[in-house]
Amino acid sequence: MSRVFVDFGRNGVYALPEDGEEVMVFDGLLEMFEGLRPKIVVADSYPRRLLPTMTRLGGALFLRLRDLKKLSEERRNNGLRKTDENDWRL
Repeated sequence: MSRVFVDFGRNGVYALPEDGEEVMVFDGLLEMFEGLRPKIVVADSYPRRLLPTMTRLGGALFLRLRDLKKLSEERRNNGLRKTDENDWRL
C-alpha cells in the first residue's frame, strides 16, 4: 500500500512518498495523484477548495493529523523554521 505525506503550499503540493527520501513538488493534487498513485494521503490539513477534487479520487484514503501542536513542537525542538518543506518532512 503506497502512502504519501503531503503539504499544500502556495507554490504547489509537496509530497514525500513513504519509501522516498526527497520531496517531490507538483502543481496540484491531481498531478500528484497521476504521478504517485497513492492509496493513503496524510496531511496536516486539506484546503477547502480541494474537497470536491478529493471526493472524485475514489479508492484513496485521506488522513489528517489530529494534533497540530505536535508539528509545531517538533519544528521548534529541531530548530526549524515554518516552511512547507519542513512541515512535510516532520
